[in-house]
Amino acid sequence: MLTIGIYPRKSVYRDNSDSVSVQVQLCKDYAAIIFKDQDLDFRIYDKDEGFSGKNMNRPSFQELMEDVRNNVLDVVMVYKLDRISRNVQEFSAMYDVFQQHNVSFVSVKESFDTTTPMGRTVMYILAAFAQLERENTSERVTDNMKALGASGKWTGGKLPTGMTSVRRQIGEKEHSYLVVDKDTVWLVKKLYDLILDGYPITRIERYCRDHGIKSQTGKFLNTSQIYGILTNPVYCQNSMEAYYFFQDRGCSLPDPVLFDGTKGLIGYGKTKTDTQSQKRQNATNWTIAIGIHDYVIPAADWITAQNHLGLHKMIRTAKHDCGILKGVIRCKCGARMDIRTYIKNGIRFSYYYCTDMARQGKSKCNTGYIRIEEVEDAFLKQLRRIRFNPDGFKLHSDESDGSLRSISSINAELKQTQEAIDNLTNALTAAMDSPAASHIVTKIEELDKTMRNLETSLRQAQTRERNAKTIQETEQEIYSNICFLLDNFDSIEYTAKNELVRKIVKKCILDDKTLHIIF
Repeated sequence: MLTIGIYPRKSVYRDNSDSVSVQVQLCKDYAAIIFKDQDLDFRIYDKDEGFSGKNMNRPSFQELMEDVRNNVLDVVMVYKLDRISRNVQEFSAMYDVFQQHNVSFVSVKESFDTTTPMGRTVMYILAAFAQLERENTSERVTDNMKALGASGKWTGGKLPTGMTSVRRQIGEKEHSYLVVDKDTVWLVKKLYDLILDGYPITRIERYCRDHGIKSQTGKFLNTSQIYGILTNPVYCQNSMEAYYFFQDRGCSLPDPVLFDGTKGLIGYGKTKTDTQSQKRQNATNWTIAIGIHDYVIPAADWITAQNHLGLHKMIRTAKHDCGILKGVIRCKCGARMDIRTYIKNGIRFSYYYCTDMARQGKSKCNTGYIRIEEVEDAFLKQLRRIRFNPDGFKLHSDESDGSLRSISSINAELKQTQEAIDNLTNALTAAMDSPAASHIVTKIEELDKTMRNLETSLRQAQTRERNAKTIQETEQEIYSNICFLLDNFDSIEYTAKNELVRKIVKKCILDDKTLHIIF
């Protein structure tokens, strides 16, 4: 029996690429031709539709590679090389794994033979072209978006608060443009009024909650959303004052003659999205264009708001090195806990407090302010107990169920089942013409199904064993860091203590005055 793993994937860039079902059928048809004298068993890895081929972090692909490492597959088949990889370096690493486990690789479209040096060379060349095609496609998309943004067109995505979009015919094409939504723009104006009145962002968030002011999705605004609105150039008047403001920050700008004070602006390139997150870009990467929409905030007020935001940010900068649990401590309500410090009569007092309580009031959370010394004494006390009783410190995986079977017991049953199949096969040969033959065949089929289930259980057990080894290594590393922290606590600087704590624990949960440590 030849086990073939088929990996299909629908292109994330093109709607006209072959569907997953079509790719699977083409692979099966091709396999029936090139392996015509063998019994074939197909395993389909088809859950990656819509995932980009530019990296390997795809669920079905990871499942396929796990089966390769567990020697489940004899052949990996794709319709086209770029379905499985568009990166030469990652493709090379993947193919090395195939070779280590004697797995052949077949591409229907390219029809190359990886058993020959020439076939492998052609394969790597095609992989390089697939990567080049992906990078060129990505660049074309980016360049097109930049061109649209620079001309004042709306390039899509989530609409700014207080704005809507319209389609207009320009030449032979229709394009989207922003317009002010008179029914919702009041929210934007209110936020700017508050920041200009001296409210910091956290107080604006509290004000919105107290007055029932919500976003367009019906939820209360958080500080991140408020900051995004207050720093968005889309509301700013296109006056020369705005031109010089953005010029000083290194933004790409159109001709200054277009800054006549009659319209709003559009900022493009403020964020950059990668495979896992979205990051705010430095202003030197921004492109500022003139929109067709009316401005919402006069340029002088918009710039004043930016200066207020910078001032408040400076005030919030930590002045005291305290709180070794900063960044890992969470409130019982799930919110992040921060540090507040004040000095009275020359004595410094520092507290952990719930950020949700500070922003939304005690109706949201009633944790209060808890002295840093109390919390950290409880933290260090637990670490000392772990140090003198390392067996009491264990990381637990989600698969630590005692009912799960061991590798040795599964192998033993696999051996017994295979022996039973062999015995029945011999019996079937001797009783081919007897009425008992059909019963023997049925029993062999049942045992074959049992074999498959056992093989699946074996792969899962092997994965658990590898994970268990990783957990043991992690436990040892954490224990060593705990000992180092306790032995050198008085000589380590605050920053180093905090970094070490972040390596030791995932998070600490403060429930009233009880501290729960999660490693």
